[in-house]
Amino acid sequence: LEEMSALLSAAASSLAAANTSVAASRVCNVVGKQVISHPPLPISSLLHHKLPLRLYNHHRSINTRATSTSTRQTNNIARIYARRQIDIALASFATLKATSSVFCESPTADQEKPPEWQTNYLATKIAHYAKSSTGLGATKISRFYAATKRIVSLSILATPLLVLLPLGRVNKKIDECKWEYSRFAIEMAGPTFIKLAQWATTRNDLFSREFIENFRVLQDNTRGHSWEQTDELLKRALGKNYGEVIDIQDSSSSSNAEISSKEKDVIGSGCIAQVYKGKLKEQIGNFPKGLDVAVKVQHPGISDKVFVDFYILNKIAGWMEALPYLNLDYLSVQDSVDQFRAVMVPQLDLQCEARNLTRFRRDFGDDDTIHFPQPVNELTTPEVLVETFIHGDPILNCLTSKYTAEERKELAVIGLRSTMKMIFLHDFVHGDLHPGNILVDRNVNVRGSPLRLNMLDCGLVVEMGENEHRNLVNILGAFIKKDGILAGALMIDTAKRCNSTSLDVDLFCAGIQKICADDEDNNFLESVGDYLADICYLACRHKVKLESSFINAALACEIMEGIASNLHPTLLCQEIALPMVLKAEVMHGINDMKKSSFVSKFF
Repeated sequence: LEEMSALLSAAASSLAAANTSVAASRVCNVVGKQVISHPPLPISSLLHHKLPLRLYNHHRSINTRATSTSTRQTNNIARIYARRQIDIALASFATLKATSSVFCESPTADQEKPPEWQTNYLATKIAHYAKSSTGLGATKISRFYAATKRIVSLSILATPLLVLLPLGRVNKKIDECKWEYSRFAIEMAGPTFIKLAQWATTRNDLFSREFIENFRVLQDNTRGHSWEQTDELLKRALGKNYGEVIDIQDSSSSSNAEISSKEKDVIGSGCIAQVYKGKLKEQIGNFPKGLDVAVKVQHPGISDKVFVDFYILNKIAGWMEALPYLNLDYLSVQDSVDQFRAVMVPQLDLQCEARNLTRFRRDFGDDDTIHFPQPVNELTTPEVLVETFIHGDPILNCLTSKYTAEERKELAVIGLRSTMKMIFLHDFVHGDLHPGNILVDRNVNVRGSPLRLNMLDCGLVVEMGENEHRNLVNILGAFIKKDGILAGALMIDTAKRCNSTSLDVDLFCAGIQKICADDEDNNFLESVGDYLADICYLACRHKVKLESSFINAALACEIMEGIASNLHPTLLCQEIALPMVLKAEVMHGINDMKKSSFVSKFF
């Protein structure tokens, strides 16, 4: 670079001496545009080439008016030749610089690890919320009583379905009543069952279209609580004079003061809380007066239901794994329940959701196509969350003619890319990405107003820690590369418990390789559901205990892939996922990816 700089300096000096201001401005333009279209030339050939002597001796004559026509022509040619050499040198230099930035840049500088990995943040968080499950009581008798009472209550809710299910097959009206009562029973059962139903509506591969259509309403419109309960909770959380700070929107612009004082619009109700629209009546921190805000208020009395539900589910999972000859313990059912509980319980603290929003905003701070609400921490408590209001269309509305095919493809790419970043790069995955929690708008703060996805309801997140994340990257990377033998070996290596014999190990790895080979035209991310079903069967048969983090991450891929496929059916997920896997492997110091022939297909 020093030799190149000396060469350019000499050429520029000669041009200045020859009054070639046009050429000097042209050099600046070439440098500013970073021309990289010219192939790199050997620097040595440029260094050993001497510029014409006449270029240096130009205008040395005292009597310039007497210069002959032939001399002027020769000097002009020399100037043109010098300019051309400078253009070539600059193009070669820019090309070499761009090439070296791709192949010689430090990998660690390209993708940094999440800062939370350097602390005991995750362990502290899990320990904190593990102590919060005190609703069951301290003794076995109290826990048994609470569980029995809950089972009886759920049994009473389920009993009418024993009659409606068979009658619904012969009568259409009874069939409609069956679905309507099923939705009512799930809503009355509480947040745990609502969350499971919401997850089920994203699994087109497991449930029928009729099932999904009837329970899809639970994604963003569940049964809420009364305004009187909300008013009481807001007074307890923000003080009796909370109305002087936040103006909650009245019901349907009614002019009747008596009605508007008793009812407020609920713009959305989920399994944990319901949401109102409001305005700030005074400036709060950096949030100006008159700002539209969303006020999220927790449903009363849901904590006890959640704790009892997970106590029952944990016991049932333990009994299932203990059944002989079925080998169900290798599916990590109990581990999955524990992990579901670990991500569900923090949702009961809305301050935890505020912290999640802050981290998501940090992780996607440089992405103009992804947006999260900003929490108003001064007005947020464990039972109330105040955040900036998001205006936009539900993502399912994008399937209409209002959006072009190209716009739908763009939204599908944005959604998949953001999910892959969460899984492979951030280790912080939105665990509740059903369509009701995704709104679409345009980012008016960016030139061209590109489409943007707004992700809501961030209380449910999945994070693994550095070691488990490395295992996940290894396994999913092997599947994406269609290396079934490697994927099977990694599953066994990272298993918490594996009673497999050497023959079982070989057969398990061979089975995973056959799954990849039989689906040669597809990819793991295009058929997660099919892969998981076959993998679970092999795990039970050959006594390999699957990691719950692998299962949960694969399901997150499947949910977003389902949304993306509705927007753009021909989109290939691996084209978006592979760069993320490459970055994740570099982040963890894994170098095997560069040996894959699969990489050469895209790079």
